Amino acid sequence: MEVRLTQQMLTAVKETPELPDNLRARVSKAKADGDKFVLTLDQDEQMAMTEVCEWYVRTNPDSGDLTEQGRLFDDIIQAIIDADLQAE
Repeated sequence: MEVRLTQQMLTAVKETPELPDNLRARVSKAKADGDKFVLTLDQDEQMAMTEVCEWYVRTNPDSGDLTEQGRLFDDIIQAIIDADLQAE
């Protein structure tokens, strides 16, 4: 499956210390496509990437809204879901 990420999303994933080596290798091979980057993941990698990103989806305790970082990782998860739905 091909996941389309913005530069900001790709950078966030690259800077994630918990990212396993196999996913780090995939992320490093993401290719530019217009204003997005295409990240190719198989089904197992898709699940692992989603799980890592879920660790960073946080809300502001006062407002209940997603934090800026939380929103970014939530957008990455949504991009993975959208790519999975398009692949079916």
